[in-house]
Amino acid sequence: MSLLALAACGGNAPEPPQDKEQAEALGRDTDETVFDDMIQTQDRARAVEDLTLGRKDDLDQALEQAEGDAPADR
Repeated sequence: MSLLALAACGGNAPEPPQDKEQAEALGRDTDETVFDDMIQTQDRARAVEDLTLGRKDDLDQALEQAEGDAPADR
């Protein structure tokens, strides 16, 4: 009976650790943590920021060219 109670208290088997390539793809060198949701949110925000800044640079260059202030080779 006590063996059954101990088996019922046990949790699921632990998840296998991430492989090194998968962790590096996430931008870190560790296994998953309890903060993964927060970290993934920050990663997505950084990606959006990079995209937005890239588009802003393109727009700035186009405006400079339209005004005639930019060099022709841009």
